[in-house]
Amino acid sequence: MHYKREGLDIMMMLLSNLKERRTITQIMHAARLDTRTSSKYVQMLLKKGLIERVDDGGRVCYTITERGSRLLFLCEELKNMLKDNASEGKEISLIYI
Repeated sequence: MHYKREGLDIMMMLLSNLKERRTITQIMHAARLDTRTSSKYVQMLLKKGLIERVDDGGRVCYTITERGSRLLFLCEELKNMLKDNASEGKEISLIYI
């Protein structure tokens, strides 16, 4: 089933995938995003200080920052709290919070 993902869901997916260093191509594939959309989200996360750009032996990679880790943790906690009260089988999107 194909569904439209919300921006916050995409950001949380990217942050969780950036616990390890990733190139923009790896980010794009892991999140199943096109090049333009991946670049847009990476730039936004960089500007917010949630990820950082690192040189990995001549390759440009990205990784989550401490601030990004805190945000990811809080969003996962909130989602889990809401899931406990939600009816079974429904996916919760943080966009509705």
